[in-house]
Amino acid sequence: MNIQCLTEPPPLPAGWLTSAQVADHLKISRRHLYNLRLAGMPCILLGTSVRFNLVEVEGFIRATRRLSSTATAISRSENV
Repeated sequence: MNIQCLTEPPPLPAGWLTSAQVADHLKISRRHLYNLRLAGMPCILLGTSVRFNLVEVEGFIRATRRLSSTATAISRSENV
């Protein structure tokens, strides 16, 4: 019996990803991904299918992320 241990998740396919693939990559629910789409996350519609470009999605996450209050307090104390 051949058992393979994966230390890293398999690479995502290049190009456009489905909602399920992006939600799995970000470790969020598909409902939360839908809410992010409503908030402006870039995607394209192909008929009734939604596709995401991972580079654009990660850029959107970086641009819109909010730091926790603990992280904000730490960064403020470092600037003093």
